[in-house]
Amino acid sequence: MTLHIRIFGLLWLTTALVFACGKRNETPDADTDSDSDTDADTDADSDTDSDSDTDSDSDTDGDSDTDADTDTDSDTDSDSDTDADTDTDSDTDSEGDEWVVFHNGGFWNDVDGNRIEAHGGGFIRVDDLWYWIGEDKSHNSGNFRAVNCYSSPDLVNWTFINAIITPQTHADLAASDRIIERPKVVYNESTDKYVMWLHWEGANYAAAEAGVFSCDTVCGDYTMEGHFRPNGNMSRDDTLFKDADGTAWFISSADENSDLVLYQLTDDYLDIEEQTMIIWTDEWREAPAVFHDGSNYFLLSSGCTGWNPNQGTSAWAPAMDGSWSALANFGDNTTFDSQPTYVIPFHGTKTTTYIYAGDRWQDPDLVSSKYIWLPIRQDGTTVNINYYETWRLNLRTGEWDANDGFIPQDGWSLVYVDSEETVDEDGRAVNAFDDSPSTKWHTEWQAGGPHAPLPHEIQIDLGGLFDITGFRYLPRQDADTNGLIANYAFYAGLSTDWGEPVATGTFPDSRDAQVVNFPTAIRARYIRLVATSEMNGGDWTCIAELDLLGESAN
Repeated sequence: MTLHIRIFGLLWLTTALVFACGKRNETPDADTDSDSDTDADTDADSDTDSDSDTDSDSDTDGDSDTDADTDTDSDTDSDSDTDADTDTDSDTDSEGDEWVVFHNGGFWNDVDGNRIEAHGGGFIRVDDLWYWIGEDKSHNSGNFRAVNCYSSPDLVNWTFINAIITPQTHADLAASDRIIERPKVVYNESTDKYVMWLHWEGANYAAAEAGVFSCDTVCGDYTMEGHFRPNGNMSRDDTLFKDADGTAWFISSADENSDLVLYQLTDDYLDIEEQTMIIWTDEWREAPAVFHDGSNYFLLSSGCTGWNPNQGTSAWAPAMDGSWSALANFGDNTTFDSQPTYVIPFHGTKTTTYIYAGDRWQDPDLVSSKYIWLPIRQDGTTVNINYYETWRLNLRTGEWDANDGFIPQDGWSLVYVDSEETVDEDGRAVNAFDDSPSTKWHTEWQAGGPHAPLPHEIQIDLGGLFDITGFRYLPRQDADTNGLIANYAFYAGLSTDWGEPVATGTFPDSRDAQVVNFPTAIRARYIRLVATSEMNGGDWTCIAELDLLGESAN
């Protein structure tokens, strides 16, 4: 967590200007410098951890002084975003600049309080509004329901405008096994049309085609131009990118996803002009997303693991049809439990922030899929993306910072853990403070192995002195329930001579983050959390994230 003091102010709601199908007087504000129309793919991301119920938990070395005297007054609050439109914060700083706040990990609602349904989406800015175009998964199915269009003045407050493609758009879309994924839209100045390319599928993903649609307005009712295999190649996960000179490029996975192919589009963007190159052969990449920083082009992608998340990679080239670099990892090994869909370029007066827009698929099922947006840091040609549960963007300058209000975890180190699973999954204790909700500490459980009874504990060195005012426990965020903590005791001190706990209590049976506030601040360098019982009566303990409220005492 690269954290600053959180100064979020007044919540406000802005109703976006709505243009249903009326034409614009001005051309889209795109593609100067790097207006990337990028995208991603639809099958990868999820959270099915193999955390099995097979009774086995592990070695407990005994530091279990967990009598947890119950005298310590602490308030437990549920700190979850899951199901509210908490993504609509904004605040104004002392210089009069407006900041908008992004909250990852929960559901995002539109200004009417309905969940935003625009997965695998693309973005385009027209005049003073952003438009988000993506798949409707509200029916909890991978099959086609609609492609929706939303508008926003600030990337946070979204208004539903129209279902721009539906089964009624064309008879070919009405097939019961129709699948439509990753729609991306660019504007063609010469024809005054908005053109959409997408991934067109049928039963068992056998069609492997590209679909092309057009419309006079960005959120109007689109007309199907056709669906086909570009240059005879299979075409699955795709993206669409319009360069500053007006050249449009289509990228899609081919040859059963083993290859990634680049095509240049015709002047009207409705067909393939030529197959420019195979960017990679036998690399098995999907969910491509492109951006241009004014100097180089960057291509983000995921591996091919179905709906499950995997390691994201980036590559760069001096030109779209230039020589692309080797793949380099970004994020963690699950890309923070997400899959790329687009990179949004936000141009401010001081800087341009490139925003990684991803989908967190099947959380825990398709209708519960969420959106993960994160600021991209660049170091030359290296792409770095860190996870922030909360971060904010300055709408004037384009600057961003991460303000989740928790003590940074950068200097933390593990002192002691009584048990951790390292054989059948990555359940290491350090996952409890890696700033990623998609990883977790899990006590040992592998089938046939030893298992230790409760209590279980973790001890952490904070790397410095802090005045701690509370802590936050985030339960595991997948579909499994093993290890959910019921009763706990929390210790903090200047050494590991723990003494009495500073807080004890019982967490509710919930996946929401639970915040425990202390009556007074505790100065400490070391913390210890002891789980004394499990929600299901089992012997396991599991933590996705353990955060601290407070500030440095140095």
